[in-house]
Order: sequence, then C-alpha cells, then structure tokens
Amino acid sequence: MLFGGETADSYHDEGLTAFVKGDIEGAVAFFLKALQLDPRATPALHQLGKCYLRLGKTAQAVQTLEQAVNQNPGLLVVQADLGYALLEAGVPERAGRIFETILRVQPDQPRATLGLAYCAFQRADWVSAALDAKTAVDAGQGNFAALFLWGRAARSAGLGDYAEGLDRAETLIQKTIETNPDQPEGYYFCGEVYFVREEFAKAVEFYRQAEDRSQPGRRYSAFNEHFSKIDTISKRGLCHHRMGNGEEARKAGKELLELDPNHKIGHLLTGNRLPAG
Repeated sequence: MLFGGETADSYHDEGLTAFVKGDIEGAVAFFLKALQLDPRATPALHQLGKCYLRLGKTAQAVQTLEQAVNQNPGLLVVQADLGYALLEAGVPERAGRIFETILRVQPDQPRATLGLAYCAFQRADWVSAALDAKTAVDAGQGNFAALFLWGRAARSAGLGDYAEGLDRAETLIQKTIETNPDQPEGYYFCGEVYFVREEFAKAVEFYRQAEDRSQPGRRYSAFNEHFSKIDTISKRGLCHHRMGNGEEARKAGKELLELDPNHKIGHLLTGNRLPAG
C-alpha cells in the first residue's frame, strides 16, 4: 500500500524516490501508473520524459516532454528539459529556438544559455559555444558541464582561456571522486578532461578506473553526458591509438567487437574495414 493511497500524487512521489535512488526503470513504472490515474498530470509526464532520456530512449523522451510542454507551456523548466532532449536527438536548431524563447522570458536563465552553447557546439561553432558557456558560468552555472564545455570549446576555437575552464572542471570532478569513490562517473569525466588536454596517458588511467566500476549494459548519465562500460573501453582504445600504442589499441578494439560486432571504433582500432551500413 502506497503512503497516501492509490493516487496520482502518491505514484508520482514514489517515482521521484526511485529516480533519486537510481532505479530509473522502477521510476518509469510509477510515473506511468500516475498518468493512468491522471493523464493530465504534467509533473509525472515531465519526470517520465527525464527517465526516458536517462535510459537512452531519446525519441520517447522528446515525445513525452513535448506533451508536457503542450499541457503547461508556462513551465520553463519543462521547456528547458525538452531542449536538452532535442540536443540528444541531434536537432540543435529546434533546441536553440526553445532556449531562445526561454531567454526572452527570463534573460538571466543560465541553463538556457548553456543550452545555446551546446547547440553551437553541435554546429561546430566553437567560438559561440565557448562564449555562451562562459556566459552561463558567469551567470551562476558554474557546474562541471558548463566549465567543461567552455574549456573544450575554447580549446577547439584556439581561445587562450580554455585552460581555466578545464582546470576548474577538473577541480570539481576530483571532488566528485572524493565524495563517490566507488562510482564510475567521476573517473570517466576526469578522463574526458585529460582527453581534451591530450594528456592521453592520464586519461587512460581514469577511463580504466571508470571501466572497473561500471556494470555491463548499464547507461550512466551526469552533466548532460551519457556513457556506458563500452564507452570507457572505446575511449581507452582511442587514447592508446593517439599515443601510438598499436598493440594496446588493437586489444581494446577486439574487446569492443566482442561486445558489439558493428562497433565503428572497434573496427577502427583493429584496422578492419567498417561494416556495411
């Protein structure tokens, strides 16, 4: 028996609890039950869309969040989450329009500004991405996602302030490792910082530690980024490839192909031709 009875609100609350605990599939079941009881429960739709995004079900996430926005267009946080889902779906033009709409209503909204930075990054407009990410940082969005995007975009653009963004991002992610030493996320994203710096030997160390802490088949999400155990192997192999360690790169490639025979980086690392299609 649910605390509070068989109501949409009770199932919504149970879904939030499951989401916080990392039981995303369990949370989906609770939010779906809430929507059975109240199809117009916008908060449940919103959270269901976020769950689908965490699970890698991007199309379902976009559809669900669109429904939530249509039910309550005034909720800017739902609009922002739809924008990020569209970025994940590879539709930066439409995502950008959503972020611009939010900023017309709330000009100092740093999450929407960061969203525009991601849109520019997907377009390979490195300068705009760096400037928008830095604006988001200055407006209070000084989390790892904003700092890391600022650093890597600025580096790609050849801007001199890239090191500050990456250094500050590393400081934050090292604190995550100290707080959660048994979880893979901190190690993976620390590896990402070193990869952007082209310090590949250090990156390998952190990717390996993330790999050791990752569960096969599980998708991890943090800081607007997603990865799985197979991604840690892929990045480790790419580091060895960049360092000229051919044998280690091929070994990683073989590991990838054992897990996914069509993995493009696996074929790259082993020197095979890419499969058709």
